[in-house]
Amino acid sequence: MSEGCHLRESTLFKEDVFKEGHSSVWGSLYDPGAKRWGYTCCKSFDRGSKCSVAAPEAAKATDEDSGIELTSPNSADMAEDLPWDFSNTPPQFLPQAEVQKGQPAAYIDHFVHFMVGEWKRQHEVKFPGFGDMERTAFQTKGALEEVAKAIAPLLWRLRKGECLDRGEKKDDRRSRETRTTMEGKFVKEKSVMKQLCLMATMAYEKEYHTAHEAYMHLTFGNKMWNLTHVAHVAACTMKGAREYRRNRDSLNTYDMDPVSQKYMHAFKKLLHLCQCIRPNTEDSGKNFKM
Repeated sequence: MSEGCHLRESTLFKEDVFKEGHSSVWGSLYDPGAKRWGYTCCKSFDRGSKCSVAAPEAAKATDEDSGIELTSPNSADMAEDLPWDFSNTPPQFLPQAEVQKGQPAAYIDHFVHFMVGEWKRQHEVKFPGFGDMERTAFQTKGALEEVAKAIAPLLWRLRKGECLDRGEKKDDRRSRETRTTMEGKFVKEKSVMKQLCLMATMAYEKEYHTAHEAYMHLTFGNKMWNLTHVAHVAACTMKGAREYRRNRDSLNTYDMDPVSQKYMHAFKKLLHLCQCIRPNTEDSGKNFKM
């Protein structure tokens, strides 16, 4: 079934309602021997129990040292839709090893702040050395403010220690089929933080072709089928048609979260700015232009 078509919802019960921290619904697991239903995520057969897997995984995601001082995610002054203060930006673009002992989150934060500050400095001197197309793109009124607004949620999430991966999990996919030949593949998403950090690191190394490759992993991922494909073939003996379907593969963070999609676009814009002010003249054949 295509993304735009939906079956009529049941009037008896709500579908895909996850309770008590479970990432799968009650009835997604069945024990033929005991003839009991349960949850796939934690293998529990107690319907009223809380998920024993969700809490440890959440703790693991936030306990890793990101290199940024963490603040409670429930704080009123930490809402990700609030504007970010870019008044104090670093004067120099440093290698990853020199920023908070190489912590990925800290280096992403460093890259964003330096590039926003550099954008402001280039604005003051009218973007010397830029081509006409690049100058127009970065000098357009409101362009910097738009990028700063779009990328602020990323910085808030890093500050709060939140996991950046928001893609479909294996047990909570929206598109499921009973026939395995029709089902799309579950493609494990590459870490969003690692790909953003790789983009920032390759920007420092001026390896822009590798940085853009990391962006492709962020956006398109490794999916073979990005959309569901349905074909109808005439069946004369049945006086009708047969439907052949191949569902899309699993959705990644870029597909699932509009906020992440916007900050990824903004991050790529900063990467383009970095390429303009720090061009790789020795490998120009592999550099991408705007």
